[in-house]
Amino acid sequence: MSEHMEMPTLLFWENGNVWYGSKGNTRFFIQPVKHDPPEDQPEGEPRYTLDVEVWPGPLTKSLSQITATNSFPRTLEGMDQMVRWLEEQAEAHNEKA
Repeated sequence: MSEHMEMPTLLFWENGNVWYGSKGNTRFFIQPVKHDPPEDQPEGEPRYTLDVEVWPGPLTKSLSQITATNSFPRTLEGMDQMVRWLEEQAEAHNEKA
């Protein structure tokens, strides 16, 4: 049986922290990103995302080729989507290993 992927809480991301993690042979990096409003809407609200990069292990990110990227809303729902996507990526990478 596969173990559940642990993730920090939403507050961790709201404070601007980054996260490196792994599951099996899959490595990933997550960072929160603030997107300013478009120039034609300067009064608009900024948008916040969690941007993810995935690569096969065992090497570090700088010594590997990124094989997948994705961006998710920095919300509880976005975190759920991100974990599901990472689980799918890990399953695909770990089948190849």
